Amino acid sequence: MISKRNIWLYLCSFAFVAAIFISACNKENSTSTTIPAGKQQVIVSLNDDPVPNLSSVIVDVRYVEVKVDTGKEHHEDGYYDEDHEGDENHHEGDEQNQEDEHNHHGGDHFGKWDTLSVTPGLYDLLKLKNGTDTLIANGFSNLGKITKIRITLGTNNSVSTDSTHTYPLPTCSGSPYVYLKVKSTSIDSLSANQYMIRIDFDVARSIHFDDGQYCLKPILKSYSKKTSGSVEGIVLPREALATVIVLNNSDTAFAIPEEDGEFKVRGLNAGVYSVIYNATAPYKDTTLLNIQVQNGIETKLPVITLHQ
Repeated sequence: MISKRNIWLYLCSFAFVAAIFISACNKENSTSTTIPAGKQQVIVSLNDDPVPNLSSVIVDVRYVEVKVDTGKEHHEDGYYDEDHEGDENHHEGDEQNQEDEHNHHGGDHFGKWDTLSVTPGLYDLLKLKNGTDTLIANGFSNLGKITKIRITLGTNNSVSTDSTHTYPLPTCSGSPYVYLKVKSTSIDSLSANQYMIRIDFDVARSIHFDDGQYCLKPILKSYSKKTSGSVEGIVLPREALATVIVLNNSDTAFAIPEEDGEFKVRGLNAGVYSVIYNATAPYKDTTLLNIQVQNGIETKLPVITLHQ
């Protein structure tokens, strides 16, 4: 059993999910938009699970790009392990010319970057939880194998611990770029040249606090709905202020239920899990054992009522 003292450390993780898909928010139906010849359409959305000791996590999204290998030769995923961050060209120039630079900067022998249409702005990740998505970018890329995603952040990132205490959240490295390598098994194909990719943002290991200052060192992983599973359920009463921990020997995820007690945890590897309902005193914790999670399936949990 995880101790009460450590639970709050673990619960600093949440899912920052980018879904590359052809749909509106919260839907996975393909669009009727005509895809130009030689292109593939890409739409990016975010969702998240909340963090109990933070009231907001604001990210300032400026650009979203995908790196595409358009070569005729097929490469396995391992080939791109040598494609390290910083190996490809970046945009240069003043802020007025950044958009043009993004549209024209290149890449390297692993592929080239395509910039998606994006509405720049501030996104509070903690308002997105239990399966809620928000659209941040869409566009067409050249046909080929998507191997990387790059998000360019502005300087207005911040965290709040309550309604009156807000702190800057610069990147720890000083670089505005957030990278994610995309594996073939992380991609759901909806139809011809239409794809979905979800990204989990591990805040527990990504937000650092040192010498009275926060900084962001993003740690991301991607997952596919078809090659991962999810669990959902309801925990009552609201007064118990329960947190939900889903774990086994290799995977741990968390959820803060909605006011009606509903919760969902996504992106789990297939396997057998324990589900811990961690209650606030005087309510008592409870645990479900031997919960089977299967790829592509939402596991429905029984309604749990916590008692004093």
